[in-house]
Amino acid sequence: MDPLWTYLLLVSAVGLVLMGFDKLSAKVESERVPELWFVLISLLGGFTGVLLGIFVFHHKISKRSFQLKTGAAAVVSALVLLILVRGR
Repeated sequence: MDPLWTYLLLVSAVGLVLMGFDKLSAKVESERVPELWFVLISLLGGFTGVLLGIFVFHHKISKRSFQLKTGAAAVVSALVLLILVRGR
């Protein structure tokens, strides 16, 4: 498997797991994962895991500011990935 795709799969899995962990933390009123982590993971290429986590866990669905930040990070990351893939 291509190292780039392996990396993207791993960082997306981290994003998905963090979304689930944050949802659980919200339910039990425990310490939460800072939103900055989700934005950084999205920027690092894990936006698919974070976006999947929004839908799978129904988490942060109504937070527009969160959606805008992670959406912008996803667009930037996708553009960088496109440039990397085309340069190969």
